[in-house]
Amino acid sequence: MSAPVLHPAIEEQLCLLVRERTGIRLLDHQMDNLRRTVAEGRARFGHADETDYLTALHTARASSPEHEHLIAGITVGESYFFRDQAQMDWLREEYLPRLIARRREENNLYLRIWSAGCSDGQELYSLAMLLAELLPDLERWNLHLLGTDLNAAALSRALRGRYSEWSLRATPEAARQRHFRWERDHTWSISAGLRGHVHFAYLNLREDSFPSLLSETTALDLVLCRNVFIYFDPAIVADVMHKFHACLAPGGHLLLGASDLIDSATLDGFTLHSLGNAFYLERMEPTQASAPEIAPAAPAKRPRPQVAVQVAVPAHPAPASAAAILPGYTDIIGLLGREAWNDALAAIDARQAGGEDDALLRQFRAKALANLGHARDALEACDASLALDAGDKHSHFLRALILLELHRLPAAEEALRRTLYLDRNFVEAHYQLGLLQMRRGARQSGLKSMQNALAIAERARPERRLHDAAGRDHERMASILRHELRMYEPEDGSRR
Repeated sequence: MSAPVLHPAIEEQLCLLVRERTGIRLLDHQMDNLRRTVAEGRARFGHADETDYLTALHTARASSPEHEHLIAGITVGESYFFRDQAQMDWLREEYLPRLIARRREENNLYLRIWSAGCSDGQELYSLAMLLAELLPDLERWNLHLLGTDLNAAALSRALRGRYSEWSLRATPEAARQRHFRWERDHTWSISAGLRGHVHFAYLNLREDSFPSLLSETTALDLVLCRNVFIYFDPAIVADVMHKFHACLAPGGHLLLGASDLIDSATLDGFTLHSLGNAFYLERMEPTQASAPEIAPAAPAKRPRPQVAVQVAVPAHPAPASAAAILPGYTDIIGLLGREAWNDALAAIDARQAGGEDDALLRQFRAKALANLGHARDALEACDASLALDAGDKHSHFLRALILLELHRLPAAEEALRRTLYLDRNFVEAHYQLGLLQMRRGARQSGLKSMQNALAIAERARPERRLHDAAGRDHERMASILRHELRMYEPEDGSRR
């Protein structure tokens, strides 16, 4: 069936709107899909004509039903389990066994993997199946398996974990028998055990900040972003590549798709390796001018890279009001605001060597250490700060984020509740509590916490910046929360 016709000017405006909000550059072969999506959207939302539909999109929030429907329509992609056999074989036979062996030698059983642009979740679940195969003591490990996408409908399908026979066409029979169950509606469902090891969240690679403790995108061993860059402008690709580099620990790897042709200028900081018809990128070991290495669950003696984690202090130059409130700490606040974590630590060391010591200095130390990936040292510094000032909400919130990194979920929940006891309008704490409750199986409580966060974000001034999220204001936070809540709606779209 041929796609409906769109007026060329309307089509151009729609392409521009998509590009501005998501970074996606629609290619010629996607235009029929765009036209069909627009026709469906007009009918579903009752717009008289395409001009009325375009006007509604321009004036609507990015989390509006119209915008969600449009993004879901143009970003839908066919995927399947164990896609790109060459890369999967390399992960199974080389990279993951080496990484697992190293972690066993270090007696530090953690793995951190991010599937960026995860669609319906097949890629992340494939990795979870590989790890279940490679780790006979799976339950002893702290696995951080994160999948993100800007298509809330796809994320909702990933959460449900129901797939057609066609999605399993490359799945080994042993994995099919171990991890799937045939359902009456003629779909295959992922086992609850496997679903318990993965986590899905909304993230727009174009608009959202990462690496960040808040989005759990720091200190990663592996990032997969396959067949996503083909839709991005070169400038956006370069920006995202720079952020991916900061997300990875030295020796960490980035897997791109065979169609993701990138300019050599974007490879700064990476070593390129070929893998048959595909390739992978290894984060280069830092030079003396580089930032030091990250290992999230324990301090290491070798250098670690600087990453942009947002906690308590905005990850932008500190505003004049911060200096006015804390005039004695202008230098350290400025370093933290510029994400100069090692310089901030040096400044803190100098003050403490001179005899200064208080709760704020210890909190600042915890922030810098957390951003550098020294989770246990950061927790110790945070506890030391709270020992001097038990009423500081930012220290309690920072402590919760560190405990989440260490996979100490009950203690993290207690720290979030202490934060909210001190400030019931702490948006980020409500949000993180909701995500944590969801992860622990308390769906209704989690939804309630996220709805509380949304209500607070919508009441605040839209342009007001959040304390604990770089570059994020209350309007952006509200948009993210609407996307996240839509992920958890029942399949029939009703609200329960």
